[in-house]
Amino acid sequence: MNKFLLITAAVALASSGPLATAEEPIDAAAVLRAVRHSTAQNEELTLKGQLREGRKKHPFRMTIRRTQIAFLFEDKPPHTVVLDLGADQFRLRENHNNRPFSDVPPAEYGTPIRNTGVNYLDISLAYLYWPNPKYIKEDVVSERITWLVEVQNPDPKGPYAKLLIWIDKQTGGLMRMQGYNKEGKLIKRMQVMEVQRVKRGGKKYWALEKMQIYTLDPKTGRVRSRTYMELDK
Repeated sequence: MNKFLLITAAVALASSGPLATAEEPIDAAAVLRAVRHSTAQNEELTLKGQLREGRKKHPFRMTIRRTQIAFLFEDKPPHTVVLDLGADQFRLRENHNNRPFSDVPPAEYGTPIRNTGVNYLDISLAYLYWPNPKYIKEDVVSERITWLVEVQNPDPKGPYAKLLIWIDKQTGGLMRMQGYNKEGKLIKRMQVMEVQRVKRGGKKYWALEKMQIYTLDPKTGRVRSRTYMELDK
């Protein structure tokens, strides 16, 4: 696979190189900080996509700017979700029916988007700002060597008490994410399936093409819903 850097469930950009050498200790906070900083875009990049669950499809446009990622869901009623990115903090906002924007309270981060298995936290980078991340081990995902990092949710009202994040060791790409409830049961699994080459303004980017998002029953471990996030060139 060619070198790429996945930005959550959104976009992938070329990476400048490995985040650490084999001799250096793994600093989980520095790794997450590098992933956050990699979202910076000097030029605006817009891609079309959809959330697909069974036969239901919800089209959206995703725009990435230097300090912002925006999702505009185009089927009625229109709904926009915006993540404002800072060096050490973020702000998640939304509007409905083109009304003024308002902040999304952390207690609502688990609210489904378009009645799918995807919630506000799933499509945002908010969990990359959670404090005190912990490096777990080196692992392999889709034939890529990754760093496994654990983050605890500082807000008890959030959809997940804990997230495990698999980050590509060489590029910093987010390869897999798993969310757990307060009882330690797995309730969400997201994994990159395909990436694609995108050309904009004479520049080429690696972008997400398909991600699978499974919602699981914490009692049985069975899949409750299968949602796919798909992006077009």
